[in-house]
Amino acid sequence: MRMFRGDHRAAAVPAPNTNLGSPAAGPDRGPVIVLVHAHGSDKDAVEWAAAEAAARGSALQIVYALQWPRLLDPLGMPATDLPAREAAEAVVSAAVHRAHRIAPSVPINGSLFPGRPIAALVDEARGTEGALVVLSHNRPGRNRKAARFERALARRLCRRTSASLAVIGLSAAGSVGPSAGRVVVGVDDDGGPPDAVGFAFRAARRRGTGLTVVHATGPIGHDDLEDTVRIWQMAYPEIDVRWRVAPGPVDSVVLAESAAAALTVLGRVRHGLIRQVLSGSSTYTILRLARGSVVLAAGQSTTTHHRRES
Repeated sequence: MRMFRGDHRAAAVPAPNTNLGSPAAGPDRGPVIVLVHAHGSDKDAVEWAAAEAAARGSALQIVYALQWPRLLDPLGMPATDLPAREAAEAVVSAAVHRAHRIAPSVPINGSLFPGRPIAALVDEARGTEGALVVLSHNRPGRNRKAARFERALARRLCRRTSASLAVIGLSAAGSVGPSAGRVVVGVDDDGGPPDAVGFAFRAARRRGTGLTVVHATGPIGHDDLEDTVRIWQMAYPEIDVRWRVAPGPVDSVVLAESAAAALTVLGRVRHGLIRQVLSGSSTYTILRLARGSVVLAAGQSTTTHHRRES
C-alpha cells in the first residue's frame, strides 16, 4: 500500500515512443489506473481494468483518493484519522484481491492519495505514455454532478497527461444492435481520424472482433478517411471492416450503431470554446447515452470514456 503526493508513483510499463497515426506503433502498453471508493459500486470497473491490463500486457494501479477529515488533538494540533485511513486501506486491499482473481499474472499496486479524486488520477497518470484511467459509471448518486466530474477529469487528463479515460458501466441485458460484439469507430470533426481509427483497430485486434467505421458526413473528406482505414487495414489484415456512412450529427448515428457494441471509439474533443460548443456537445452526448464502452482517442494523448462491454 502506497501513500503519496506529488511525483512518487510505481514503475509502469512505458508505451513505445511512436506516432499512433502510423500502423508502426506498438500496442497500448501504458498502465491501467482505476479509481476505487468506499461505496462498493466500482467492482465492475476493477474487474474490467484488470482484464484490460492483462490484454494490454501492462500494470494495474488501484487508487483511492482520501480526503482527510479535519481533526485536532487535545492540544489543538492537526491529527490523523486512523479509522478513516484503515477503512480506505481495506477498500484498496479488497480491490487488489478482486483484480488479482481476474488477472493473477498482472502486476498490481494499490495507493492512497491524500486529496481529491481528479488530482489523484492526474498525478498518477502524469509522466506515463499511453496510460488508461478507469472510473465506474455506476457510482452512487449518478447525476449531473457525476457527469461534470467525468468531463472535468477528461479535460485535465487531456491538458496534463497522455492518458485515456474509461468509464465502466453495465450494458442492458439482452442488448442487440447492428454492430453487436464489434468495435465501432465514429468519425467527424471531433478529432484526428488516424488516432481514433488506430485505437479502434488495436482494440478490435485485442478483442478478436470486427470493426465498424461510422462516418457522419461533415468536414472530414470521405476519401481521406478511406485512405486512413486502408492503411490501418494493411497493418491488421485479420480485422473485418464494415462501413456505415450517413448524413447528420455523429451522436445520433453512432448511438444507433453502437448498441451492444464491444467498444465505441471517438476522436478527442479539441480545446477552445468554439470547438467545445460545436463538437464537445455531440461527444458528451454519446458518453452519456451510449449503452456500451466509449473511448475518446487522441494518439499518445488519448482521452477515453468506457462502459462495460456486453
